[in-house]
Amino acid sequence: MIIDVHVHTRSPGHRYDPEEIATSIRLARQAGIDRVVQLHNLVRHPANAEGYTELSPSPAVVQQSNDLAMRIVAEHPDFYTGFCYLNPAHDPDFTLAEIERCVVAGNLRGIKLWIAVHATDVRLDPLMQRAAELDIPVLHHAWYKADGQTGNESTAAEIADLARRHPRVSIIMAHLGGVRWRGVLDIKPYPNVVVDTSGAQPVAGLVEYAVAQLGPERVVYGSDWPLRNYAVQKARVTGAKISDRAKAGILGENAARLLHLDRAPLPAVTKEKQYA
Repeated sequence: MIIDVHVHTRSPGHRYDPEEIATSIRLARQAGIDRVVQLHNLVRHPANAEGYTELSPSPAVVQQSNDLAMRIVAEHPDFYTGFCYLNPAHDPDFTLAEIERCVVAGNLRGIKLWIAVHATDVRLDPLMQRAAELDIPVLHHAWYKADGQTGNESTAAEIADLARRHPRVSIIMAHLGGVRWRGVLDIKPYPNVVVDTSGAQPVAGLVEYAVAQLGPERVVYGSDWPLRNYAVQKARVTGAKISDRAKAGILGENAARLLHLDRAPLPAVTKEKQYA
């Protein structure tokens, strides 16, 4: 099984677009991809839209985003796995309740964090602790930029700090193509962090370097579709000078283990347990 751990939708206004979903599935299948992880934060709204800024969405927008992710997974359970998008700047009671709604009582299997706060921010701690209790992965955006970070965009060094604080949580650091060689070395001491291969266009030798430094079990395939092409991003793995065994792990086996695809969705909890 080939699993892409980093896929978005355009979905303006958080509307379910069957044509876009059908296109995504068709192109993924053509590239030989069997399953993808839906990360539904990448929705562009006007900066002055009520209750929303691009970098720090309101609770209402977070819920709309997760509603759409859950619908996409429900409509296509054999293709989509979804992550719960959270803004740690919100009240922790809301954030934890959203995890219960979307992961425990819903059909999502992990948490997605973008650029609302830095990974060093202590406001991440309650949701990371809950992720540890539920044994679910947390995918966190990271990048190094010569012209300055976007908003509260985390670097790989900040992801390493998050991993140090929460060693029981499996963290997927997004964008090997964005953090590159420096980012690989930043996370190397923390075995609870894997890196996905998405970000920018393929660079010769980068996947090989990540495998040499981290081991093949700490690298997973991600495309960042629709910003980037499924097949082109997959080719950075299939074309890498690494063993077939390593390629099989990166393209699917490592992700299947992180996502617990052999595990049924978490059982729903009663309201009394949820807020005890």
